Amino acid sequence: MIAQGLTESLAGRFETIAVSHWSPAETRSAFGWGLDEFVFYGGFPGAAPLIAEPARWSRYILDSLVETAIARDVLLLTRVDKPALLWRLFELACRYSGQVLSYTKMLGQLRDAGNTTTLAHYLQLLAGAGLVCGLPK
Repeated sequence: MIAQGLTESLAGRFETIAVSHWSPAETRSAFGWGLDEFVFYGGFPGAAPLIAEPARWSRYILDSLVETAIARDVLLLTRVDKPALLWRLFELACRYSGQVLSYTKMLGQLRDAGNTTTLAHYLQLLAGAGLVCGLPK
């Protein structure tokens, strides 16, 4: 996804280093969290000191993690004709996390969704940014 739109290949001039959220063992060691806290709050060390202030924690997650990932990793690197639809699709995926959600149901829930091809493409973009992942039947 990063190479799209570049005029140079950047061959030999970069290294990909995957840095993901922390594991349950790391959050247990650093913050004393059990599995319930890890599942609820996630393994984001920057947000850990904010869990005593739920509104501030939520804003941090949205502004620092989600907004940045969508704005920089998706919208700046790929052409998205309907960015508002991409955001609504992300929100819908969050609301239905861990549940079966068909494309037909998504179309019914989203205004101006277009067609399933558009939704499938946007889901691929969100998956590429590590935000949403669908499971095939």
